[in-house]
Amino acid sequence: MNAKTPQSVLDLDALISPKELSTRWRCGRSSVDRIARRNGFTRLCLGEGKNGMVRYLRKEVETYEASRQVRMS
Repeated sequence: MNAKTPQSVLDLDALISPKELSTRWRCGRSSVDRIARRNGFTRLCLGEGKNGMVRYLRKEVETYEASRQVRMS
């Protein structure tokens, strides 16, 4: 089996980093981590230990953002 089959290729546009979220939400990285943990975001951990990278599923982030919108009457 080829390592680059369509099933194994990850769509990088489907992921978002905590740093990107902190910029998008205009908050600190610790706030992003807390919100993600409390809302059960799926974490993709790349690498190991303290220096490993974390990515979240963009679809889950967008669903969360939509659920937090409040319309003023």
